[in-house]
Amino acid sequence: MGRLIKTLVPALVIFLFSTPVYGATAVQNVTVTVPESVEIVVLWNGTEQGDAFTLTAMVQPGGDYIWQGGPEGLQIKSLSNTPIDLYIKAEGNLQGPETIPIENLKYSNYGINLPETPLTTRYTLVRKNWRVKSEEESLIPVDLHLTVPPGTAAGLYSVRIYHIAVKSE
Repeated sequence: MGRLIKTLVPALVIFLFSTPVYGATAVQNVTVTVPESVEIVVLWNGTEQGDAFTLTAMVQPGGDYIWQGGPEGLQIKSLSNTPIDLYIKAEGNLQGPETIPIENLKYSNYGINLPETPLTTRYTLVRKNWRVKSEEESLIPVDLHLTVPPGTAAGLYSVRIYHIAVKSE
């Protein structure tokens, strides 16, 4: 009996490994639709702010202040998968011990060396047909420049600044 098992087991192993294995295959087509998306994020000092942030600064009369865009300043990140137009506006004048006219706060750069332009309380186009094709292109710097008029009371001033994006036409 032991001899029979010793002969059958190797024969069975050889039979199993030499017998072709039959299986079923199937092909299935899959269609995925990615909807268009228009979305931006405002980053101030590397922290996400949504679509707006509040600029707050301690100022002196007659002072000139510059906030360079980048990781330690203002940046806009596009999460859009379609070309967008980007706009900016301010809530109003800078408020503090007195009022500093919003025209004294200027923006520039936007990754295209946009010249210094005074902020207004109406949305103003700052970048047209912005299309992101890589991670590096998704983040752009925004420089801010504030001129405080002589005779303005020193103190803490702030203003809310908004950005919106719309699909480019």
